[in-house]
Amino acid sequence: MKKEWTEEDHCPYCKRHCSLKDPHCGKGKSLAKSITGKKDSMKAKAVKAIDKEELKMLQSDLKLFVLYEKANECLMKKADGKNKGKKLKGYILNILAENNGISPTELKESSGLLKEELKKVLEKLSNKKEISIQDSKENGKKILLTEKGREAVNLQLYGLENGSDELFSVLGEEEKENLEKILRKLMGSVE
Repeated sequence: MKKEWTEEDHCPYCKRHCSLKDPHCGKGKSLAKSITGKKDSMKAKAVKAIDKEELKMLQSDLKLFVLYEKANECLMKKADGKNKGKKLKGYILNILAENNGISPTELKESSGLLKEELKKVLEKLSNKKEISIQDSKENGKKILLTEKGREAVNLQLYGLENGSDELFSVLGEEEKENLEKILRKLMGSVE
């Protein structure tokens, strides 16, 4: 198969259209020299133009990304996949204990969970009869905590269902609040 040539890769001056990497005619040689000279000067400018502050910012961002990845991996190992569902259910039950009768949209905003993830958790809680979802024409859907749901919240409060492996036990309350703000800000920038 014959390779097609392009003007930027081959000499346009003679009928041979040789590669500019190894041109045969004089015009091709001078064109190749000027192109490589431009590329070399652009590379030199790019290397010289690296601002030390920008480099520090890039390095800082990369370091944060690596730390985030490592922290995420450690937290996922510590949380273990089985406990994640329990923690999400407990989280939603706690939000409902504070704001009983909120709409699914308000719950989504308050929890920060994705719509699909929240839907799965609500289905599980509804199947366990820990919540009820009521539909009214004036106000739309409302999610209510049932008596069984209140019992589950009380069990969490007294540590019976909280799990002994508290993921963020090394953080104080202020640090937890700051971490939450930072994570919500990062998630908002991605969505």
